[in-house]
Amino acid sequence: MDKFYQKVPSDVREKFMRFRQYHPVTQRNIDGIAWEYIRAGDPTGQPLLLLPGGLGTAESGWRMISELDHQKYSILCPSYPTQISTMTGLADGIAKILTLESIGITYLIGGAYGSMLAQVFIHRHADLVSKLVLTHAYPPLASRIKSVNPTLRLFRWMPMPLVKNIMRIAMTGRLPHKPPAELLLIAAQIRETLDTRFTRQGAMCTYLRMVDFDKQNFTYTDLDGWPGKTLIILAEDDRTTTEDLRNVMQAFYPGASLHLLKGNIESAALLETSEYIKVMDAFFEGKGDFIAESADRAENPEE
Repeated sequence: MDKFYQKVPSDVREKFMRFRQYHPVTQRNIDGIAWEYIRAGDPTGQPLLLLPGGLGTAESGWRMISELDHQKYSILCPSYPTQISTMTGLADGIAKILTLESIGITYLIGGAYGSMLAQVFIHRHADLVSKLVLTHAYPPLASRIKSVNPTLRLFRWMPMPLVKNIMRIAMTGRLPHKPPAELLLIAAQIRETLDTRFTRQGAMCTYLRMVDFDKQNFTYTDLDGWPGKTLIILAEDDRTTTEDLRNVMQAFYPGASLHLLKGNIESAALLETSEYIKVMDAFFEGKGDFIAESADRAENPEE
């Protein structure tokens, strides 16, 4: 296992290994599916459901969990079972975990891939969520489905080393010449997970869930009766979320507040954990200077 982390500076590597030691994974069988998740923070604190990104492991949320662990939250961060091929299946399974853990109403945080799942979750289980944070998020777009099909066809016959390499590049891109220590750790964590846990089915399900998300038929009135609040955090220089898509996002979540992080999506998503925590804490406490404009609702969401 240490071979994956040889290039990571020792202080960062040791911090991650300590996290592993003090945050064991809970395992539960739900409807014949093996689920794993991490519980952290203050058991008596405000429940907070943290949905990880495309790597799909609770452990991949370790930086956010570490930042939140010493605060006033009771955190639950699940892994995504590799045999579940839809976001709806993940959302319903996680709702059952909340029931098993005696968690009533929770805050919900989802970033990037996790933001897709968070949106499906809030539309299916709004009664379980009081505050929603979506980072680097975009709405469902049926036009994206075709772009995933070639990858799925390749994954059916391509040798697994090539499948894993495609997944690695998709999750990290190509590292810069002198990557920062945190990025080296993320890259090592991705390599370890892909080499030791990932299957062909898991790779395909990662993309099939994205297809399921883009097939969702959200409407602008779905959450009109939901009493909760939403914060949308985006990078200022994010080419994947155009102004039109931002308007659609805000229209889906009436009264949503918007916060723009400086930089592009890669730098903000990977390296600005402390900034995220500061912004989210302010939102949860009802503080902060957010943009809270209601976007004009078109007759139909973009398809």
